[in-house]
Amino acid sequence: MQSREKEINVFISKLVKILELRRDIAAVYLFGSYGTEFQTKHSDIDLGVIFLPEVNADLRTELELEVALSLAMGTDQIDVVNLNRSPIQLRYRAISEGCLIYQGDYVATSNFLEETYKYYLDYAYHLKNFHRERSKALKEAYANGG
Repeated sequence: MQSREKEINVFISKLVKILELRRDIAAVYLFGSYGTEFQTKHSDIDLGVIFLPEVNADLRTELELEVALSLAMGTDQIDVVNLNRSPIQLRYRAISEGCLIYQGDYVATSNFLEETYKYYLDYAYHLKNFHRERSKALKEAYANGG
């Protein structure tokens, strides 16, 4: 195993041990460039956190988690994203492109995934139509010298 891969695996294992102590998290996804071929020395560590439904995870909760993880891991490169409160596009991207690194509650995670996929598929249809109409309008406007 390459040293970078080993370093990433050790980092994630340590992170998971810290997450296991929490009782308010259903799941955590690692997404973004960290741990991929696109990782650079400037890459931050994007963590998509799914909080349990009964937890009112506000900005304070997110920041407390981010600070706790940053202190425990010895880096300020951790970026906590509350997927419960994120736009549907970001939720979908984090769970479809990311890697599940911790799951504390299977049922809550499954319900979140089902809801996200359902709403994203509805949303994606309208988003695709919007982009098609926008592209058409821009072509017409610029074709006429506008």
